[in-house]
Amino acid sequence: MSNTTITTAASTSQAIEPDAVLEPHGTELALNSDHPDLGASTAEYAVIVLAAAAFGGVMAAVLSSDSVSGLLLGIIQKALSV
Repeated sequence: MSNTTITTAASTSQAIEPDAVLEPHGTELALNSDHPDLGASTAEYAVIVLAAAAFGGVMAAVLSSDSVSGLLLGIIQKALSV
């Protein structure tokens, strides 16, 4: 298990727990590169962005189809004629 200590300001060295991922210890942050959840949130955000892009592509394809476009145009014309 390797630990990396990042010093953010001049301070004295403090003991760091081996299982700490990003826990503040005074003016230092402990990074444990062996932690299994390190980078998990980045991967989750990447999956969400890809899913959102795919959903947007599907919606663009559906809304640009002739049947859906005609249906939406009919709804808008009916709403404006009231």
